[in-house]
Amino acid sequence: MGWIDHISALELRELPPSLLVVGAGPVGLEFGQIFSRLGSKVTIADAADRIGPASDAQASATLAASLEEEGIDIAVSVFVKSVRRDGDEIVASIAPRDGSDEYELRTTQILLASGRVSNIEGLNLEAVGVETSKAGIAVDEHLRTSVPGIWAAGDVNAVAQFTPIAQYQARIAVEDMFGEDAPAADYSVLPTAVFTDPELAGVGLTEEQAREEGYDVEAVTNEYVRRFSYIDAKHGLFKIVFDRADRRVLGLHVVSRNASDVVEGFSLGLRLGATVDDLAAMHHVFPTFGEGVKAAAERATAAAVPAWTRSVMG
Repeated sequence: MGWIDHISALELRELPPSLLVVGAGPVGLEFGQIFSRLGSKVTIADAADRIGPASDAQASATLAASLEEEGIDIAVSVFVKSVRRDGDEIVASIAPRDGSDEYELRTTQILLASGRVSNIEGLNLEAVGVETSKAGIAVDEHLRTSVPGIWAAGDVNAVAQFTPIAQYQARIAVEDMFGEDAPAADYSVLPTAVFTDPELAGVGLTEEQAREEGYDVEAVTNEYVRRFSYIDAKHGLFKIVFDRADRRVLGLHVVSRNASDVVEGFSLGLRLGATVDDLAAMHHVFPTFGEGVKAAAERATAAAVPAWTRSVMG
């Protein structure tokens, strides 16, 4: 039948008139937008109920609105059940998760972006007894495998398949090999980003995750900064998730140009226990994309001030 992935997609010599992207994670979203802006008619399909399912739901919806506005079709809660060749086209049978009628989608190319698995088949791990799973090599918080003297760092353990995490895990593993009282790996403050335009970036807990973990959650948002007018941006989000009791920031989620840089900078604040009031009180540079975080935080501060106090303060 023929299909491409994120590697072979870069080797194409001709632009496909239409493209079905299977998978609405970072790779599917990034490549889908690339091909759309080059001129392909793009449809992105995923079995999850929204794009970027690992991201905050409100942030995912904001990015989806932006992608759809520029002409990308998004089909979520669907399975690509089968595909067949029909002349120069590929006919994909799409099955909705809710059991409604299947339908067909015609395209000239399919890009598979439904996730990765660790490439460990050739390592003969079973011969030495290293425990594995469908995801990859099983490791503990020090990157130790089930066999003493063997560590596994990077994508092969599928803990968090990101370049900086591979580097981080390697340092943890080496320190555990040769040092005493080596630290355990900590992924609690892990900034991530989807490099679409606008970018979708986040660090810490999503609003859903914070509620599931039992926090008394409050969230504030801001959707606009002056810098948006310079690039004609119509969709944006700066969202702060925080604990209502101690007002500590639990998560930050941004949809904006340069969102990755914004989130990366603020991730240190989460690590140091910053409160939403700390973010509201900070100074900022104008006009920047990052000032959207302060604007969101100020809404939380205003809400925390009693009404009579606000009236006295004018």
